[in-house]
Amino acid sequence: MGIKKQGFTLFELIVAILVLAMVSVMLYSVLNVGIKFSAQGSRRILSMERQYGLLNLLKSQISSAVYDYNTRKLLISSDGDIFRLVTRNPYIYEDAGIVLAIYRYDSSEQAIYYTEKRDYYNTDYPYDKYVPDFDEMTILSRNVSSFAVNYDQDTGPEVDITYEGQDYSIVPKCADDKALSKLQENAE
Repeated sequence: MGIKKQGFTLFELIVAILVLAMVSVMLYSVLNVGIKFSAQGSRRILSMERQYGLLNLLKSQISSAVYDYNTRKLLISSDGDIFRLVTRNPYIYEDAGIVLAIYRYDSSEQAIYYTEKRDYYNTDYPYDKYVPDFDEMTILSRNVSSFAVNYDQDTGPEVDITYEGQDYSIVPKCADDKALSKLQENAE
């Protein structure tokens, strides 16, 4: 009697390799989907953080806008893609006290630019007409599909902001409640 040799046939080996390959492809697919969802989630969280950071900066600066008692107006202006305000809450020059803050949106680059001028009272660039070049400004946010800030002295004290298709309204706090009351009376 002969001794039986035990081992794998070529067919069994090919089946085992095919099963291993199918399991590997399934694991790769599951891991790849997980990695993609994780990356999308991270991008979404980063986008939300930038949005809330920008909106908080705007809110704090608008809330601290300066009221000019001589002209009886807030020192805020907006024209199309540019928003200017004189504020007590600087972002770049933290110790400056009062600055001219300028936001500018470049739709071709989908970027929001920002700069500050410490000498806001300078007649070389009046607060309501000064338009700095983009190369003089710092980029606050990129990949912003839409951004607009509207303010009209005659209609009321609200500053309307459109950011990524969502609308926000911020009411500035004046130096005292009498100034805000006068603004509201003028609006009515």
